[in-house]
Amino acid sequence: MTATNREAAISKTLTYEGGYTNDPRDPGGATNWGITIKDARMYWKPNATPADVKAMPKSVAIDIYRQKYWAVMRCDERDTGPDFVDFDYGVNSGVGRVTKLRAKLDPQKLSPVAYVKAACAARSSFLHGLKTWSVFGKGWGRRVADVEATGVRMALGASGKSVAKGLKNEATKNAGKAIAHSTAGASTGTVAAPVIHQLDFSTVAGWVIAGVLIVGGIWLIWNAVQANHRANAYNDKLKNA
Repeated sequence: MTATNREAAISKTLTYEGGYTNDPRDPGGATNWGITIKDARMYWKPNATPADVKAMPKSVAIDIYRQKYWAVMRCDERDTGPDFVDFDYGVNSGVGRVTKLRAKLDPQKLSPVAYVKAACAARSSFLHGLKTWSVFGKGWGRRVADVEATGVRMALGASGKSVAKGLKNEATKNAGKAIAHSTAGASTGTVAAPVIHQLDFSTVAGWVIAGVLIVGGIWLIWNAVQANHRANAYNDKLKNA
């Protein structure tokens, strides 16, 4: 492998991370170009303040990306597509999270496209489990969907396969999943309401059954939303394929 995809990957991640934020609900604190104040102090200025982070040159962030993320995760050794997916996940959730992901998925046993989709599914599941999902989940869902579509496009391009055909297939498949999950979720809600009304909540079984029905409906709706995000992301990439 070579570093030919490195700059494209960094440039893409910057479109997600660019700009200064200091949201009190975000545990990362003051962040600019995706570099948190913790990383700024570790890799740039030991005593960096939020004002320093806000004024951080883009070139500093790019250098940190190259040396402390891309190189540390050895993305040059990854296939095109998976290299970007691993890099973006590491920037967003930490290098250690990518190490765990690779141990779980074993990249050697998956094709680049299969790895991209599996890695993004695992990332989405992890993010959904965070307590800040209710605050940032909408944006995270769209980002992971776009990362997946971008990674698949990169992988298809490197493989010599038809990029347009591959993207169209994924867009169609996810649009179908969105409709199926949405319909099932609505049906679950219709069935659940009268059933829950009749349950005996003086028993543990009553509470368990109600919980299963409610969680099942929520799970279906969540999957419908994520599938819709992926369909939109693939269709967006298809425009320039």
